[in-house]
Amino acid sequence: MAFDVSFIRVCCILPVLKGVQEHFKISHKDLSIPESLLNEPMTLIPFTEVSKWLSKIEQLSNSQDYMLTIQNDLKVSRFNMPNNWFLATPDLAITFRRINYAMACFHSGASYYGAQSNRIIKWCYRNDYVSSKAKSHDSLRVALTLLNTCKYFLGKDYQPKKVLLSGPSMGQLGVEKAFGCQVSWNAPLTEIWLNIDSLISSEQNFLASFSTSSHIQKSNSSSITLNQLDSYLNMPQTHDTPKVLYELVNYIRFYGLPTLDSLADQCGLSRQQLQRRLQSNGFSFTELMRYILGNLAIKYMLEGKTVKEISQLLGYASVRSFSKSFHRLHRQSPTQYVEKLHQKSPQ
Repeated sequence: MAFDVSFIRVCCILPVLKGVQEHFKISHKDLSIPESLLNEPMTLIPFTEVSKWLSKIEQLSNSQDYMLTIQNDLKVSRFNMPNNWFLATPDLAITFRRINYAMACFHSGASYYGAQSNRIIKWCYRNDYVSSKAKSHDSLRVALTLLNTCKYFLGKDYQPKKVLLSGPSMGQLGVEKAFGCQVSWNAPLTEIWLNIDSLISSEQNFLASFSTSSHIQKSNSSSITLNQLDSYLNMPQTHDTPKVLYELVNYIRFYGLPTLDSLADQCGLSRQQLQRRLQSNGFSFTELMRYILGNLAIKYMLEGKTVKEISQLLGYASVRSFSKSFHRLHRQSPTQYVEKLHQKSPQ
């Protein structure tokens, strides 16, 4: 039976965390987020965790519309894609398409797409894995990010035709001022309504503002390593139980050595329910954790981290306990494994 979990990458949430740090002095520590997690921007976070953070930020900031305060931080350029890939295009139309298809590699269980109605293009975002006030914060987060994307191509004074937001209303006057148009809440989708001519006219604005030759040359020179490519493609689907479990354990270990209870909590199940679910899929928790942490250890070895650093990153209490677990899986110590990797690496 599948585990119905939605994931989002750390890099998508970093603009929010950096914005509230700057404007409200709310740090990742205040939200009980480990710094080691933030240091790995491609790591997947269960969206249930992000929902909790969004709600807690409202409490700590004492501001239900805090997203408006940090709106200038909410930009796809802050995702740190190689060579600013989302925006490295000659017009809004291409960026529009890039965001719509590529965001599936950044946020599972959510969808970005366009819907046309006469001369209006509705830029839509749907996320069924968020509810209550967190839904409002998430909807506003995405809507402001898409607005800033439009402004990048159409100018800082650009205003959409209309905006629909999901979740209960908050800060109506401030929200309508931010978008410069009518805003409706409690919508089933987040929608930014654009005049279809905006997608076409953005090319002229782009050419007038930038040196086309240097921009295109820079865009075409972008390259990423195979490890980077792998990190963009590792988004599990809800039906892929082993991958979902792998990413859940990978997230939990930032808070300490994963346990059956901590995994059950992330799955929204009791300890007994999780055990039965694992057994029905042919897993035992001990074997599952040993396999996942063992593979994460090898990933860190390939990145050149020491055995001590790896044991800490994986949540082990000591190097000895990590070495013992690693030896059970690979029939050799972490040090021996690292030595063999060095021997196999090209000179």
